[in-house]
Amino acid sequence: MHPRVKVFFLTTCSLILFLFCIGSGAHAQKPKELELERALLQQLHPVIRSSMQEIFHEQYPFFACERIESLNEQVTMKEEGNHARAVDAMHGAHYFTITVSVCKTSGETVELYLKNDTSTAAYYLEGFRIK
Repeated sequence: MHPRVKVFFLTTCSLILFLFCIGSGAHAQKPKELELERALLQQLHPVIRSSMQEIFHEQYPFFACERIESLNEQVTMKEEGNHARAVDAMHGAHYFTITVSVCKTSGETVELYLKNDTSTAAYYLEGFRIK
C-alpha cells in the first residue's frame, strides 16, 4: 500500500472515530448527572404521584420512566429602571420550574410542570400536557 494511501486511510478512520465519540457523548449523561437526576426525582416523587392521581383520577396511579426534561432557575423580582419591584411575597428569592416527563402504562406520556415559588419552597403542579 502506498504511504499516502495509508496516511489518508488512518486520518479518515481517526476522524470518523472522533466524530462518533463526540456525537454519542453529546446526548449521554455522565454518571454524576444521572445520580443527581435520580436524587431529584426521588424528592419529587410525592408531588409526581399526587399530580398523576389528580390528572387521571386514580387512587394508585401507575407510571414509569420519569425523566427531568428541563430545570430552570427563576427570581421573584423584576427590575424597572434602577428599582426592583416585588412580584410576590418572597421578594428577591430564587425558585425553580421543572418539567418532568412520565410514561403511563397505557402508552401515554405526561409532561408535568412543577414549581416551588411558595414560602415553604414545596413543589406543586403548575400544569401538565398529555402526549
